Amino acid sequence: MKRFNFLTNALTLILFSSVLVSCGDLDFLISKKKQSSVDPAGNGDGSGGGTTPTPPEVKPSSMVYLTSETMKVGFHMDYGGAITYLSPANSSKNIINNHDLGRQLQYAYYSFPIETYKPNGVSPHPAWQGIGWDPIQTGDVYGNGSRVIERRQDGNKLYFKTIPMQWGYNNVPCECTVETYAELKGNALEIRNVLQVNRTDNFPLLGRGQDLGGGFLTSDFTRAKAYLGLAPYTGSNITDIDLTAPPFTNNNTASVEMYLPEGWTYLYNSKGVGLGLWAPHTHYFSVELMGKANEGDEYSGNTGRFGAHMPEVLDRNIRYESKVAYIMGSVEDVRQYAVSHKEEQIKPNFYFTSDRQHWTFYTDTDDGGFPFNGEWSFKLDKYPVILFSPDIFWDSQKDKKLYFQVAYDGTGKQMNVSCFKQRSSRLNDYSDASTAFNLINDGQYHTYELPVGDMENWQGIIRKIIISVPNESTTGKRLKIKSISITKPN
Repeated sequence: MKRFNFLTNALTLILFSSVLVSCGDLDFLISKKKQSSVDPAGNGDGSGGGTTPTPPEVKPSSMVYLTSETMKVGFHMDYGGAITYLSPANSSKNIINNHDLGRQLQYAYYSFPIETYKPNGVSPHPAWQGIGWDPIQTGDVYGNGSRVIERRQDGNKLYFKTIPMQWGYNNVPCECTVETYAELKGNALEIRNVLQVNRTDNFPLLGRGQDLGGGFLTSDFTRAKAYLGLAPYTGSNITDIDLTAPPFTNNNTASVEMYLPEGWTYLYNSKGVGLGLWAPHTHYFSVELMGKANEGDEYSGNTGRFGAHMPEVLDRNIRYESKVAYIMGSVEDVRQYAVSHKEEQIKPNFYFTSDRQHWTFYTDTDDGGFPFNGEWSFKLDKYPVILFSPDIFWDSQKDKKLYFQVAYDGTGKQMNVSCFKQRSSRLNDYSDASTAFNLINDGQYHTYELPVGDMENWQGIIRKIIISVPNESTTGKRLKIKSISITKPN
């Protein structure tokens, strides 16, 4: 899951920075991973302190399995359909960590409130103060499993619908459902999750980091592999990562946080068993060894972990889809899978017909919420507009222009445009660049062409685009956006 950090200082810098990128990488700042404390004996406290970890109960009658010539996957229907079992087809050795209900292979979603969130008057577990709105697939920190309310199976295709539990609270179901579509195709387990939020409470509509997929394996998974470069799909060398001595980490943790333009990473053990994680909608991946290597069984607090993460704004009524795949085999198998599915990755052509296209904001913004009606429309009465794109891979020296379809009737003169220009696969290793273009404030749509590829400080691999327009002192002023793209709109 995600690590916990508050963002007061970061948001202050956003509000008062004309460049908008001096705050650092916001993807780190908004959630926490469900990391357990561990001890030399391999016994951890899954709550982070204060309760005895509660692993999922072994109930053969509650398991649904998909099998192929390569792998066997077990979904536990008493715990949200989370994957509690995975092994090579020729082995009965489970590689999934089941220390508590925050492990397994599963999704986790995050939104606000944080500090003040008490659903139905229930306070969070003392170890998870400030976790906020956080439904996860398996269950909660107290051991209550998420409920599967519908399921069907057709061969190696499995569908189920889950009401996930709020992780930090005792027996509090989310006001949401998640539909999971899983299919095992040889060595690849493909999963599509559809979150339907139905919240009735009041909360700030802001972006938080989501855990799209990944999870926790046994503690013998001490090594990782990934393509740590900025020339994807060229067959360039893959890097081997020793998780007992990682080459770089995020702040004071052991987590290796990576920008991966090929959209995959890989964990493996000394026995020749390896599992890849692929996610087409993000380039933000992490790997980590938590605790001691090669100590304890699947119920130990010690674990090798990987994850695919992405910030999103989750409205009270949003329908939010994500996709991941788990590939068992060699790292070459995982890379080949990614190559064959590369057209599914997000490209910097965003058309805001019905939703935000994974763009986010971290300050109060009035965009009317989900769904859209052919455009992204902002009221400028109270708040400025400060928008962050999802992580992308854009070589601005190949596609040199950025196009904006914008309508504006405010009193401001310009739209400010900034970027994160990536220097390496270390997630927070980037520089920033900024520019602006003049706006026509007649309220009509105009197409603006920004030749950023001809600007020296914009030349390179662009990971993120940030745009901003100031708020207005008079009511009724609006900014409307139909598209932001590297392809000229029709």
